[in-house]
Amino acid sequence: MTIVEYTLTDEGRIPDFVTDGGHWWSHDNKTLIAAMSDDNVPDGVETYTLEELQARQRAIQAKYPMRVDDMDNDSDIMTDNQVNTMIEDWVDARS
Repeated sequence: MTIVEYTLTDEGRIPDFVTDGGHWWSHDNKTLIAAMSDDNVPDGVETYTLEELQARQRAIQAKYPMRVDDMDNDSDIMTDNQVNTMIEDWVDARS
């Protein structure tokens, strides 16, 4: 499995090469994360290791805090450790 960062098409759609996308929007550079099979990644697409994805999400978290319960605006803000665990669990579920 390869973790990739991608942008939506000009029409606002997920690119055809993305199979498991739509994860963790970046407000700053308007990108999303996807998990893909290793042989399906086009040249020039940004890839991430687990550690790099965790760092990306912690940086986003610092500017745009995520809540422990994303459906409850009164729930606690996630800690860096909770962000790391969330990302690791997501990767493990796809490996």
